Amino acid sequence: MQKKIDLIINAGTLLTMDRENMVLHDKSILITDGKINDIIDISDSLRLFHDVPTISAEKQIVMPGFVNTHTHIGMSYFKGLADDLPLERWLNDYIWPAERKCINPDFVYEASLHGIAELIKNGVTFYNDMYFIPSETERACNEIGIRAMLGIIALDFPMGSFYRPIHSFNDTLEIVATQLKNPLIDYSISVHSVYTCSEATWKYSIETAQRNDMLLHTHLSESETEVENCKKLYHKTPVEFAHSLGAFEKKILFAHGTYLSEKDFALIKDSPCSVSMNLHSNLKLASGIIPLKEYIDNGINISIGTDGAASNNTLSISDEISTAGKLFKTIYKDASFLPAKELVRMATINGAKALGKEDITGSIEVGKAADIITIDVDNFQCQPIYDPFSYIVYSMNRQKIKNVIVNGKIVMEEGRLVTIDEEILYKNACRNKKIIEDYEYI
Repeated sequence: MQKKIDLIINAGTLLTMDRENMVLHDKSILITDGKINDIIDISDSLRLFHDVPTISAEKQIVMPGFVNTHTHIGMSYFKGLADDLPLERWLNDYIWPAERKCINPDFVYEASLHGIAELIKNGVTFYNDMYFIPSETERACNEIGIRAMLGIIALDFPMGSFYRPIHSFNDTLEIVATQLKNPLIDYSISVHSVYTCSEATWKYSIETAQRNDMLLHTHLSESETEVENCKKLYHKTPVEFAHSLGAFEKKILFAHGTYLSEKDFALIKDSPCSVSMNLHSNLKLASGIIPLKEYIDNGINISIGTDGAASNNTLSISDEISTAGKLFKTIYKDASFLPAKELVRMATINGAKALGKEDITGSIEVGKAADIITIDVDNFQCQPIYDPFSYIVYSMNRQKIKNVIVNGKIVMEEGRLVTIDEEILYKNACRNKKIIEDYEYI
């Protein structure tokens, strides 16, 4: 009896990103019910299967979709609003005032549609978010069709129509229960930071996350000012503070981690933690550069994030890994440091591991979700390619991403979004820009 196959991807070059980092050629990926059913030779696929929808990527690189482990996707309409400013001024004088004026369900929904569409264009099939009114972001995720970990945010001061102080995590358990109905959506507890949340809020957030076996997601040690102020308030570094409350006892993902001491690393090196490296955002805000070698030496799982579009101005994982691949070689004066293959792992399977989903996605293996992208290399500017990993890190631009498949569904085909009208996204962005410009902080 012939297998039931919903979609076939014929891959000229296939990067599995499994434990062996296999590079295969002329293979067909067979997809059934959103999962990878089998991987066989293209010649066998052509012989066995007819009239099955097929993506012809014989002249393309096929690989797992990128995993973006730190975003604020509802901030997409603030892109370019306040550039060339240090972190504290950027937040206090521009971004937070803008959010207080704008945050409401419709704004978050439309901005999320915009940001998710940009993620898809950049080959992201799974992302981890921290923003207000996550139910509206989930609605946008479902409309476009992307895998997401959405944060239930803890913040100790009002932000527009959003205010959830410590006592009002009332909907947490309801959200955890309803997420079981959606195979693409999970929720985390996102305690914003040590400078926006009290010790009581941190304790409650940690307890809620651990009791419900949820990921704890936070910003940690992003700037020197944050570290200095935390020492003044608690006589601890941000890592020491979070560790003293038990934050590192179970799965935790922290973004940035730019300023860690030797003692900080000693506290967390054996914990189930991951860090999200947000290089472009930290460079643009002059917040600092993550001590990457120390993380690697301490065996800490490193993933890649873009941060929000407001501080990065793009949501491109390929840009992040390209910069990382060159910058850290110079910093450590070692051209062999951080090889291309390792960077691609950080952007795929390491990201899935950071979100606790490495058994579901992040690599192309039989039984895993079909979260897959294809990259066009069929032109003279891409050639010759000796090492596909090196091409992805050092040569590829995001416009070369052609097809994006999430859970077996095509969401971008030959560079065109399938599940949403790009013209609507453009008009919504222009309309919301006018609304934002009307406020007096501009």
